[in-house]
Amino acid sequence: MEGVTFPVEQRVYSWLLTNFSRPINATFFPFKPPSEILRYSWLQETLGSSDGTHKLPLQEASVGLLALLVLQECINSPVSILPYVTLGAKKCKLHLYNTIVVNILKTIIGLALMTVMVPVMLPFLAFFWLASLAVKLTYAISFGPSVTKAEGVDSVWGLELEESRPFITVCMLVSGEPNLEKIRTHIKTKVLDLKDETGNCRFRKFWQVFSVKCGYYCWRDVDNLNLNEHVRLINLSPQHHEATTRDQDHLNPNEHVRLLNLNPLQHEPTTRDQRVNGNPNPVARNDVMDSVVRKVVSDEGGVELKSDRPPWEVLILARDDNRYNVVLRLHHAIGDGVAFMRLCVETLIDTSLPPPNVGPKPPGPFIRAAMMLWSMTVLPLGLIQVVANFDRNSLHGPHLSGRKIMTWSRSLPLSVLRQVKMATHTTVNDVLMSCLASALARHFTRRKETVKQVTSVVPLSFHDLTTPLALTNCFSVATVKLPVTPTLSPLARLVATKRLLDGVKRDPTLLAVYWVVKTVSGVLPASVASLLLTGHGLTLGASNVPGPQQDISIWGDGVEEMVFWVPNRAPVGAGMSFLSYKGQVKVGLNVDEALVTSREEAQQLVDDVECELYRMHNTLFLKSSTL
Repeated sequence: MEGVTFPVEQRVYSWLLTNFSRPINATFFPFKPPSEILRYSWLQETLGSSDGTHKLPLQEASVGLLALLVLQECINSPVSILPYVTLGAKKCKLHLYNTIVVNILKTIIGLALMTVMVPVMLPFLAFFWLASLAVKLTYAISFGPSVTKAEGVDSVWGLELEESRPFITVCMLVSGEPNLEKIRTHIKTKVLDLKDETGNCRFRKFWQVFSVKCGYYCWRDVDNLNLNEHVRLINLSPQHHEATTRDQDHLNPNEHVRLLNLNPLQHEPTTRDQRVNGNPNPVARNDVMDSVVRKVVSDEGGVELKSDRPPWEVLILARDDNRYNVVLRLHHAIGDGVAFMRLCVETLIDTSLPPPNVGPKPPGPFIRAAMMLWSMTVLPLGLIQVVANFDRNSLHGPHLSGRKIMTWSRSLPLSVLRQVKMATHTTVNDVLMSCLASALARHFTRRKETVKQVTSVVPLSFHDLTTPLALTNCFSVATVKLPVTPTLSPLARLVATKRLLDGVKRDPTLLAVYWVVKTVSGVLPASVASLLLTGHGLTLGASNVPGPQQDISIWGDGVEEMVFWVPNRAPVGAGMSFLSYKGQVKVGLNVDEALVTSREEAQQLVDDVECELYRMHNTLFLKSSTL
């Protein structure tokens, strides 16, 4: 999610404060009072305006939503039909529906399901726990300290299939000419040879192979790490350029001109070549070079690494414009996106950045224990919510090919996102996810598909940022039903998206799912652990990682831009990512070739995210939309 990630106890405490101190209308009226710029009714925008436009079918609204709308109208009406309930709700500042009704029902149903599940599951878990202890003993006797069993969530996200390689990928645009020896020396000094306070290798996973022994995932030390195999130089040859040009033969220039003219705040030419050379042509040389980089990154993104070497690599893409791209590929078993970003900004770059502010002091042990106990009672509902999804659309269903299209957007000004955020009392993440929903709506409209919602899996970090960096996976997953009804206005879609994401933030089942998956995956064999958190019925993954907002340099060269991609886990074949750096946000798309008709269609999906952001901004501040 957006902003700083919190430790587990702080997330629980934040949940508690959110539910018991939220004004009754905070979630459903996120905007400022109506003005000349923005004058509309949330009820009309959600359930249909008087003229029938922007209509969300009434049968799609839940009973709880309708009850809240009625209650809200009663509270705001001159004569309330529920004076005592209204007075008590305002006095205690209770969010009645979410705090009382839903959570009581969740607790009752969850306890009933736990009563049935625990007697059935405990014998199996006890058996696998004993088996895991036996495997650890076997490792110690047969291999000594050179082989260790993979623990926690690493076992879940380490699954590698031909259709989906579990690699987190970061691409940086760096100024200067690449010096391969200097880069290798920098990585060796800053990462590979770095020691902890006990004298051991701090990032041991970079020296280990992720494999399966005795039926369990494990980490095995390598005898010799050849850095030349992990840090490679790729010259962007004319063959790459010709291949990319052929891929772009079917590009519609009129569509791109429409997008380039969309930004009302843009007072300078779009491309870097235009700024430097005054070139009026929007398809400048650097844009073509970026297209070549897209092609190379896509090709390399589906490549399997050798099984006898640690699962990471750094690709240096030498360009012809006095810049080069650095592509870092990290196996998901080594760590998640937050750990990867911390590795980059705390260790890999030239000047380490200070640790982030992680928020208020966590609650006491009593509150933590009480919240943990309650979260366990609603665990079955959380597991059902993660696995019980039934999306059917062109982005989910076709058999994946394993060949990836990895592309990214132009830089989106963080200032524009913040203006929309402030005007609507939402968050940056709310705005980005709403733009993603709109882009998906346009994609399905072009495909002539009738899709009203898609399920996106969203990772929620449980890293404790006050502790030293550790390469591990420490997150839970939530599912969000994004509203992709094409008739929704930008602001109505934003309201609906915010409501959904607010519900995710307050969902106590996430804590239980995280702890159970972490515990259970550590005792299950590889073949069983790989079945946890399957992506059946999910359309895509979406992740938002905040990056550094100041200039950084790496091995002496300045970093101009950053973008990253989340890996796809079959049968999910699409992933959208957002990374902010230096006041700009880059949108990355990683999609299987089997799910789109061309690279242009994939790029259009990314461009539509940008298009919706400016459409939303225009609606709020220019009183009209340019589309």
